[in-house]
Amino acid sequence: MNIPPPVRADDKYRDLLREVHSREDIPETWKDTPIESFMMAQNFGWPIAATGKVELLIATCIEFRYSLPIPKMYAYVIRRASGRVIGSEFSVGYTLSQGVRYLIIIGHNDCGMSKVYEKAPLVVQAFMDQGWEKEAAEEYVKKQVTRHAISDELEALHEEYLRLRSVFRKLVIAPLFVCLHDSKLYIPSWLSQTQDEQATNGTVPNELIRTLP
Repeated sequence: MNIPPPVRADDKYRDLLREVHSREDIPETWKDTPIESFMMAQNFGWPIAATGKVELLIATCIEFRYSLPIPKMYAYVIRRASGRVIGSEFSVGYTLSQGVRYLIIIGHNDCGMSKVYEKAPLVVQAFMDQGWEKEAAEEYVKKQVTRHAISDELEALHEEYLRLRSVFRKLVIAPLFVCLHDSKLYIPSWLSQTQDEQATNGTVPNELIRTLP
């Protein structure tokens, strides 16, 4: 199994992530919420009590090297390539209708979607092995690779956080980054500045809604 080194030892993430050593490192707006419970469970093994009143949605990658430390009846979960929910906005809306108030989006290091262009021929072959004609497989993969590819894991997390805040303006959204080496969660260094800059009030423009896939 290919497990990357800890993000603390990777120059790519130097000064771009804040470590969570204790509850004091968690932003005040997340304390006493399911976001805090999830972070404490992931980083420190604290038990999670499932009340049956689900207020949390977690969106993370399909990555097989990462598992969520949650029990049944605790959270809704969307797992998609790179953890972005583009194309799953209806699913988010559905969970809101069921009482969700908090959304955690989780990026991670060594994401396959940052290398998807080089892996595209293998994906084409996988579809062909399922009975697809080569031309149809190549056309479909080309379209989807363009949609799913990311150049940088943290940058993609930042862009998705901003996008979701513009679409779901009253939802509390927590962008987190998990290290695949030890499953520890980190907070992006850009978060505090982004929170100040991004407006969360007002009406979502119809033009933005119409662009949703």
